[in-house]
Amino acid sequence: WIDEITMEELDRDPNPIYERLRREAPVAYVPAVGMHVVATRELCLQITQDPQAWSTVIAPSGGRTFGKGTVLDSNGEQHRRIREWIDPQLRPAAVDTYVEALVRPQAQRILERIEDLGAADIQEAYFAPVSVRAVGDLMGLTDVPSETLVRWFQTLALSYGNAAVDEHGNFADPAPFEAGDRVKEEIVATVDPMLDHWTAHPDHTLISHWLH
Repeated sequence: WIDEITMEELDRDPNPIYERLRREAPVAYVPAVGMHVVATRELCLQITQDPQAWSTVIAPSGGRTFGKGTVLDSNGEQHRRIREWIDPQLRPAAVDTYVEALVRPQAQRILERIEDLGAADIQEAYFAPVSVRAVGDLMGLTDVPSETLVRWFQTLALSYGNAAVDEHGNFADPAPFEAGDRVKEEIVATVDPMLDHWTAHPDHTLISHWLH
């Protein structure tokens, strides 16, 4: 039955499949995604707590989306080095110092725009723009419109989640990856001039910190 699992079923509702995997095959190779799936909490804890026996392996679709050398795809010393410059501003104690001023004003402005609509898709109208605006501003992308940030995020998320493979292990649908590639080109074109500025004029933003 594991060989008959489809990507459509996983996208629609993976919970019944994971419940059966936990009962019958807590570690199983799922051909639809070309990966082994670990379905129980106990085994996931064993993996995360034994870095000598297990290493981080990004999903093939994630590797196709973001390439090599990312924090998602690294282990050991390489992972530690990347985390050293990513982590400081994202630790809970650091976040506590800026999250209120960063998020609440944006959330209030977005609520003011939608509170009289009568009905709205809460994810599309509120949660997505609040989250991308907060993270975008923290990174230094204050001049990039929220709509653009949402589109970038959603397109890359679809590319990252495009895990379906055919019987030969090749990706079944290249279109989400191609859309992700176009978004990455947009991001590079947007951020490259900012890097030139931050090289000479560093500030408190995440990207400036990472650059230096």
